[in-house]
Amino acid sequence: MLFKDVIAQDELKKQLKATIVNRKVSHAQLFSGNEGCGHFAMALAYTQFLLCTNKKEDSCGECSSCLKLQQLSHPDVHFSFPVQLAKANKVESSDDLITPFREMVGPSAYIGFSKWNNIQGNKNKQGIIAVKESEAIIKKLSLKSFEGGYKVLIMWLPEQMNKEAANKLLKLIEEPPKETLFIFVSDQPEKIIDTILSRLQRINFSNLPANKIEGALVDRYNIDSQQAASIATLADGSFHRALTLTKQDNNVDFYLTEFVNWMRLCYSRNISDTIDWVDHMAASGREKQKEFLLFTLEMFRQSILGHYSKGTLTVLSSDQQQFLNKFSPFINHLNIVGLNEVINQAYYHLERNANPKILLLDVSLKIYALLKKQ
Repeated sequence: MLFKDVIAQDELKKQLKATIVNRKVSHAQLFSGNEGCGHFAMALAYTQFLLCTNKKEDSCGECSSCLKLQQLSHPDVHFSFPVQLAKANKVESSDDLITPFREMVGPSAYIGFSKWNNIQGNKNKQGIIAVKESEAIIKKLSLKSFEGGYKVLIMWLPEQMNKEAANKLLKLIEEPPKETLFIFVSDQPEKIIDTILSRLQRINFSNLPANKIEGALVDRYNIDSQQAASIATLADGSFHRALTLTKQDNNVDFYLTEFVNWMRLCYSRNISDTIDWVDHMAASGREKQKEFLLFTLEMFRQSILGHYSKGTLTVLSSDQQQFLNKFSPFINHLNIVGLNEVINQAYYHLERNANPKILLLDVSLKIYALLKKQ
């Protein structure tokens, strides 16, 4: 991963390159931002630039070190990430799942926790970083560098590290071997154990601008410009989410169809058909349900914007715009706050393994009342 391949975040690129050029690399850094903002991609680019033997304005991408890192196989770069512990399959640490992790990162370094959990085989079980992981990290970093330079540990999602694992790593982070670099990449830094968080130099990443997401979809994935613009609006600053929305089994047309059906049922207060819809949506899988709730939030936002912009501020497909022209009068200053709160709470509970049938039915009943506020 070269710096030029990281979308936007130009100011952070300059700052991070300067720390290496000026030999002021902090040994324990936290790359903090929302999922899909590019913090993991930046960790790879930063590490590649650090270890590149022919670096200039960027890493060369051609030396032995760069080529190995692009395959996530550099002997001095170690990866740590949450795993679904399984005695039957002898899964105890990241080393046991490094191959599927490489396969996930290969197509795009804009990765997500839900996708990784799905790859591991249980979409409703969340992986953790446990004490066996810490023991493996200590062992790896106690060895001499294979190529005579830095040893780097990139830990993705340290917020999933349990207390026992964190305590075991504390001394190593405080007193690391010479030329050892820790890069912690976090979506939710507030959940990192305090004893670890207090020892890290924090670097905050912002969400990606919609126009940068749109440009990357067009240039890198040959997405039609109109479709790319619509996806970029719905992606809410996350390139990982944008890539998810481009997939055939998770496309915008599906969300629009379900949103239209749901809102019509909620407005008509048809409880029997609403229950049928809930059963149908509950069978779609937790990841798809989460994406649908985010789509719903964006449709509510576009509806309220439509009252003031007369459509000039929205970036929607013709089908979306056609429905919102009819639907937006039912979204107003009396119910928009309540609608946003209901959907955000539903997303929160869905992430924490709430029963989707009970959750979606409860949300539907609340929307019944809110849509009547005119």
